[in-house]
Parts: sequence; C-alpha cells; structure tokens
Amino acid sequence: MAQSDWVNIFKEKIQELGRRDRWWIEFDNNINSTEPGWENYIRNTFARFCCSQCRHTWASAQVPVLFHMKLDALEGRGTVKVRCCKQECKKCLTPNLEQPQVSEENITVLMDKLMLKIRKKCYNENVGENTTRFFIAGNLDGPHESGHCEGCRLGICSRGGVSS
Repeated sequence: MAQSDWVNIFKEKIQELGRRDRWWIEFDNNINSTEPGWENYIRNTFARFCCSQCRHTWASAQVPVLFHMKLDALEGRGTVKVRCCKQECKKCLTPNLEQPQVSEENITVLMDKLMLKIRKKCYNENVGENTTRFFIAGNLDGPHESGHCEGCRLGICSRGGVSS
C-alpha cells in the first residue's frame, strides 16, 4: 500500500479517538529506537516483498514497524513518525533493501494498536492491549533470516537473535 493509504487510515483512526489535538503522521527512514523526547512503539507485522533486481518475491511475518510519537499539549499537536523495516533478497549476491508491502488489513491492525499506545503514552490513559491478530496471506519460506533484515541490524527486530 502507498504511504497515502497509511495516512488515510491514520487520519480515520485519530478522528475516532475524539481528541481535539491535531495529529499527523510522517515516514522517516532515519528514526531509530531511541530518540529523546519521543515515545517508542515497535510492532512486527506481516508483509510481502519483491526484489527490484531479480523479481523474486517472499513473505515475512517478522517485519518490524517502528513508531515514534510525541504530543505537544500546549500547541495541541501530535506527530507520529513511522519506519517500516526493509529486507534483502536472499537470492541476490548484492541485494538492495526492499520496502515491505503491507496490506490494508494489516495497516488497520497496526493503526488500532498504535491508537492504544497514543492513548496510553501521550494521554496517560489506562487502556488494555489490542489482541487483534495480523492477516497472513501466502506461504512463509522457513525461518527468519536476520542477515537480510534491516530491523535486526538496527537491533529492533524481535527475531534479532535468530541466525541466518
């Protein structure tokens, strides 16, 4: 899905919160797990990939999505930064990091989970956990290969200890 789809789903979910603060979402491939003044949320999702060199396709249920969120209560503005971790093709000798293709259903699940984190971390609400599961479409080809995972390199992948 395109970034505009992420933005539209985010706007819909933020509106459902019923808060007066204005929130926006931006994509930032440079954020890491520790950025002063920002609240972190890391969640794995399912996504599909296509190699830009050899056209090989694969699916992964271990795709870290890093969210940073910050509310400026005085200004009534909130920002969410998103980084979807990429993966490399295991068939190419010099692979590129490929962008994940996350389905609309899984973006919606991610946004529902993010809204709970915003309520908890930015508004100090006592909320439960969202137990909605991600949708897995297609076959998963064996174990997670940390040597091809950007999230593992950044130290934010929950499977970072699994060998290639």
